Amino acid sequence: MLIKMLLANFFGPDGSGKSTLARLLRSYLYSQGVYAYISWFRGTHLFASVLARFFSRFTSFRGYGNPYYRIVVPSKLRPLWVLVEFFSLLPHYLFRRLFSLLHPVIGDRGLLDFVVWIIVTLDYPRFISSFIGRFLARVVAKEKNVYVKADPATLHRRVVDIPPSFLAKEVACYGVLAKYYASHTIDTTSRTPMESLGELLKCLRRP
Repeated sequence: MLIKMLLANFFGPDGSGKSTLARLLRSYLYSQGVYAYISWFRGTHLFASVLARFFSRFTSFRGYGNPYYRIVVPSKLRPLWVLVEFFSLLPHYLFRRLFSLLHPVIGDRGLLDFVVWIIVTLDYPRFISSFIGRFLARVVAKEKNVYVKADPATLHRRVVDIPPSFLAKEVACYGVLAKYYASHTIDTTSRTPMESLGELLKCLRRP
């Protein structure tokens, strides 16, 4: 079971329960005498985060394309911004892979979340067919990706600081990607956290 849990990545929309499941899985592994590390991704890292905070000071960049930083990246800057986001994420992803050589890594968000982040915040559905998008798709296909989801009403109730329109776009993107890249799916809508953990453990035991 331990080998199967190396680089198990939870992906899904905000409020679906990824972080809760990651913590419960780590606690379960602790109870079995296994140390596991939770590696968390967010949308904008390092240099991209610094730039986003800087751009948010200017009226021409203000908007809710990216609701966390309240900025909108102009379409002319979109290709450049994709590179900034990608190279800002890369050190975190490489650290996750290197650390997995020492301990099981539970991914709270993964590369699929990054793909959705780019598509939704930049209004860039063609990203998946770009060079970087295709590269990420090949990497993702080799990992164990667990799709964590909940129905829209539940997500809206759990996440109150994100515009419903943004969340709806997230859900739509995740639904499409999950069809191709999800090894397992956990629906937390009507399950308690412990019930979701039980379902997760069943999934991870399957070949």
